[in-house]
Amino acid sequence: MSERGTPGSISYRRSGTMGLDIEEEATMGKAQGPVVQRRRLGRELRKLREDAGLTIEEAGTQIQRSDSTISRIETGARAVQIIELKGLLEAYGTPQSERDSYLRMLREAPEQGWWTEYEGTLPPGLDTYIGLESDAATLRVFALGIVHSLVQTEDYARAVIRPGRPTASAAVIDRLVSVRLERQKVLVRSPEPVQLTVVLDEGSLRRTVGGPAAMRTQVQHLIHVAEKIPHVTLQVLPYDRGAHGAMNGGFTLIDFPDPGEPTVAYLDTPAGNLYMQKPHDTRRFDQLFGQLRGAALDAEHGSIRFLRALLEEK
Repeated sequence: MSERGTPGSISYRRSGTMGLDIEEEATMGKAQGPVVQRRRLGRELRKLREDAGLTIEEAGTQIQRSDSTISRIETGARAVQIIELKGLLEAYGTPQSERDSYLRMLREAPEQGWWTEYEGTLPPGLDTYIGLESDAATLRVFALGIVHSLVQTEDYARAVIRPGRPTASAAVIDRLVSVRLERQKVLVRSPEPVQLTVVLDEGSLRRTVGGPAAMRTQVQHLIHVAEKIPHVTLQVLPYDRGAHGAMNGGFTLIDFPDPGEPTVAYLDTPAGNLYMQKPHDTRRFDQLFGQLRGAALDAEHGSIRFLRALLEEK
């Protein structure tokens, strides 16, 4: 949509009901988080371990750590400490001339992301996802039953979060809402905002979340985002398009600026967060997302018309 403005016209502002507001140029830079760097170092350590012919258990024994700790280090779920890194490099027989590059990789990685100030409030595993999201170049999302977090209004977000934390205090809910709004800044950072494509199942728009007024504002916000932010694409998948291959749940595909960094497929399930990065897994989701986009209304006209018609009903 050529009418949706330019990247220089995008800004972030928190308000009572809306998520993103578009008025003036954003000045924030891209805040690189630590998760992608940890994953990269973890892959390197796994390769060194395999080349050395050691199992995870044997590597753990070498540095007096559990096999689960080694596994978490290799997947990037846990940061490796410098004493652990030195011990692993020694155990793997890494030449002294090569060790400095791994130590430098560790030292140069940011120690914390902005979300660490919410430690103790975030649900388990959300910090890892936020780290990946913060470092993403593109996000491709199929939203089933719920509007995606990055395009939620504040009132909608609050109404979605509350049922999942029924015993939480108002202060905790406020902090979780703040996290969600903070995450939305990836859409307005300059000079490299995330390229977001969302396919919204009609059910995510029909479900009244937070009451009729809040839902009406949410739909208005989706129209606002779709028309004004050029690097956000929203498509609606109506009920009348019939069955599809993702009726069991939504998913997110995360791609990174570095072409050497594997695509991650993310699923948020009742049993916990699931990440897949093996090519044969991510290819299946890539193909499925293409099918969903093909079945959905086009972003330029059909989806906007659908949202405007829905607004008239509310």
